[in-house]
Amino acid sequence: MARIRTLLLLLATAVPSFGQYTSHQRSSELLSTNHSATPFTEEVDTFVDSLLAKFQVPGCSVAVIDGEETFTKGFGFATLPDVKATPETLWRGASTTKAFVGATLAHFIQNKTYPDLLTDGWATPISSIIPDDFVLSDDWATKHITLDDAICHRTGLPRHDYTWQYTTNGTRTTDRDVVRNLRNLGFTAEPRTVHQYSNLIYIALSHVIETLTKEPFKITLKNLIWGPLNMTSTFLDIDEAKASNNQLATGYYWNNATQSHGAITHDYLLQSGAAGIITSVVDHAKWVRSLLYRSGPLSDATHDDIQRPRIIDDFYPAANMSIGMYGLGWERITFHNETVLRHIGQTLSSGCLIWWLPERKFGIIVMANVYKQADHVNEALARRLVEDKLSVPEDKRFDMATLRRKLLDKQDRLFPGAVDEMYPSKPDRSIPPSVCIQDLAGEYHNAGYGSLVFKPTNETNSTVLLAERPDTVYQYNVRLQHVSGDDWLAFYLSRLGSRLPREYFRSQFKFNGTAAALDIHMGDNSEGTKPYTVTFTKVA
Repeated sequence: MARIRTLLLLLATAVPSFGQYTSHQRSSELLSTNHSATPFTEEVDTFVDSLLAKFQVPGCSVAVIDGEETFTKGFGFATLPDVKATPETLWRGASTTKAFVGATLAHFIQNKTYPDLLTDGWATPISSIIPDDFVLSDDWATKHITLDDAICHRTGLPRHDYTWQYTTNGTRTTDRDVVRNLRNLGFTAEPRTVHQYSNLIYIALSHVIETLTKEPFKITLKNLIWGPLNMTSTFLDIDEAKASNNQLATGYYWNNATQSHGAITHDYLLQSGAAGIITSVVDHAKWVRSLLYRSGPLSDATHDDIQRPRIIDDFYPAANMSIGMYGLGWERITFHNETVLRHIGQTLSSGCLIWWLPERKFGIIVMANVYKQADHVNEALARRLVEDKLSVPEDKRFDMATLRRKLLDKQDRLFPGAVDEMYPSKPDRSIPPSVCIQDLAGEYHNAGYGSLVFKPTNETNSTVLLAERPDTVYQYNVRLQHVSGDDWLAFYLSRLGSRLPREYFRSQFKFNGTAAALDIHMGDNSEGTKPYTVTFTKVA
């Protein structure tokens, strides 16, 4: 299935775009005395400016750890039109949070901090720690899924991100509530057979940590890692970040139709150990340096654990890379025959990348402020900086920026052909639905995915039902477009922003005299997994 991965947003305020980015102001800081070693040459600065322009990203902050030295620099704008990005700018680090979950659990296991609860180390079943909450739809999986299975995403569960509630009946949804909803979600693979990335499983691991420590996860991180490393500008709480002395970058989406940016004022993808961290590249460089030098506060055995891969996560690597293997919130690859541990993070409004090369004592952190497009900037820049460090000849370097730009343009063209792609055998003349659209409207409920309340739209050229889900983390709408008969196409769309996450799925209404249910066929054809159907029963 063609899709533009990950998810959506709401409540944003449009702001103008400000021309070309080649004139962006920069602020820089050298956390070293050796200025001659700076990676930020004039050529690299020009390259960064070109990436920001190519991918319509207002700004980014960059840190490079090279041996004993750390170099940092800001490019462009943290907030349009005139607030510059600096090394101290705070950014949403998203899934780079997962590495802290892995490190915390590894510390507990290697130090035998909770021997009565972590009885078998990584092989400890999660249900033995949080038995009332960690209940899955499969009894064997409930009893046997371990911390090790969860930390490397081999539980058999797919992402199920559209189930992720931000509020429930107007009240903030807790981590415990998210975990308890796992019992309503289906499997798409046998446990321990395939890597399937899951934010929800890392929320379960956060809940495990809080159960062990009997304190909020953010307190554990401050005491165990952030405090000892003097990471004083790192938070797991958006209100604490806003109250700090550092400027919090504004996240944006790019509206391709108007060729302008919109500011995202509510980015809910900031939760717990799945994606909650807010930090600066200055602070995050301290974390990466501790990993490179295997220094405190973590033990040598814990550092061994952090670097050990658990499962293959990518059989089809990008240019100059090996297959990927996933461990404790890190993917381990080789790049130009050098070992790299890496992770990216994306919220609805930003992107973050971390690469570190343990043998070279070299690391990179890049943080930028447009969903998905920041990922393209970060990847191209990381490759450039590592290849410069390794003195890779120009003819051995792959032009990732050009490829990513082509992919972005291709994604913009996907949706107009979605119906033909998903229903290639549809009749030339569409057959009307079995009942009128007003009889199809109403509330449809699934225990895991919640309720979709469909209402007819006023579109003249299409028969469409629309359901809004502002209560979810991804803040999406479901747009049901009639294809033929009882076949529809379900578009999962951002509530604002043309390039924010979007997907589409085949769907059908089912009848028992009247409309009884809606089947939405989700999933994809990833190797080792199977598609799944979510049935929403009509309740009103």
